[in-house]
Amino acid sequence: MSNEPGGPAPVPDPYAAPDPAPTSPEPPSGYGSVPPSGYEAVRTPVGETTQPLPYGGTPAAPSPYGAPASTPYGQQPGTAEPTPGYGAPQYGAPAPQYGAPQYGAPAPQYGAPQYGAPGYQQAPPPYGAPPYGAQPYGYGQQYVTPPTEGLAIASFVTSTVGLLFLGGLSGPVGLGLGIAALRRIAVSGKAGRGWAIAGIVIGAVGILWLLAIIAYIVFIVALIGGSAGSSGFWEQVQEGIEEGSEQGSDDGSTDTDAQLPDYTLRTDLTAGSCLTTYSWEYDMADTEPVDCAVPHEAEVVGLITMTAPVSMDSTDTFDSAYNDAWDECDQLTEGLLPDYFSNGSIELYYPHPDDFAAGSTSAYCVYYGDEPGMTGSATAGTLQPAAAGTSS
Repeated sequence: MSNEPGGPAPVPDPYAAPDPAPTSPEPPSGYGSVPPSGYEAVRTPVGETTQPLPYGGTPAAPSPYGAPASTPYGQQPGTAEPTPGYGAPQYGAPAPQYGAPQYGAPAPQYGAPQYGAPGYQQAPPPYGAPPYGAQPYGYGQQYVTPPTEGLAIASFVTSTVGLLFLGGLSGPVGLGLGIAALRRIAVSGKAGRGWAIAGIVIGAVGILWLLAIIAYIVFIVALIGGSAGSSGFWEQVQEGIEEGSEQGSDDGSTDTDAQLPDYTLRTDLTAGSCLTTYSWEYDMADTEPVDCAVPHEAEVVGLITMTAPVSMDSTDTFDSAYNDAWDECDQLTEGLLPDYFSNGSIELYYPHPDDFAAGSTSAYCVYYGDEPGMTGSATAGTLQPAAAGTSS
């Protein structure tokens, strides 16, 4: 056998690697076949492309045009076959549907979370926001007015009624209720603060008014108590009562007390007669003449001649006969005792109209002092009032 040129063809080496098969042009898309290497190159026949097969699958036939077989889903062209992991889907198996359970996994119970799945959790509310379930005030939600405190209304009513109708007697109660209402409003947040304040103010005014009334009553009692020691005070009180009862029938109605009683005026007295006491009777029978040197209470300062009988109605203020006689008595006493009304008063005792018709026309003009115990005579110019102690 010769190795020279033109000699017989060389014998191929059975242990040499076979020549690679001619490859087809690579498509412009970049998805051409990749020559095998390593272990894949030894066991793969020349001219065939190796495709990863699923377990139990059949190898795909080589492309007649040299194009690579289809690449499994998820594998990049020219990369090695990924090793399936635990629980990963195998090649050739149908792709799992979204939300469907995997084969071999337990079916989830209705309403129960799957094992290992995170439970539904709510994020905590931000700082200052109302908790879940609360209804904060916002647009479109009506504001609810808090109720009014009952003690506040009671304070206002009590103080007002006490001031208007009870002279402030219930003012302390209204003031206390108002203070209690303010304390309860501060704790409960109820309405009525204005009512409580008004009750406190009116209650305080009622208390001041009540104190003023009490002070006035105390003053009057003290004044009466200071004047109670003199008999002249009670005489004036009794005289005022009689005058008030006489004027009670000025409306023209018939009153038996307003009619003059049937009496006969005594005739044994003269001008200058001093009397022991003031006479309360029409006929002057309740007093007696006394020596003017001894203490006495009244004196006849003159006799007045009546021009006409007096009216039978003792309350007749338009009785001209009585008014004329009384004016004459006043002028007579003023002439004897100037400014006499500062220490005493006068009284006119007149005859009954029946006696006047019978010829008795003289009336007695009597002066009596405010304080009993005067001495001397007014007609004689020696009268000394009991209080002044000096001669008139």
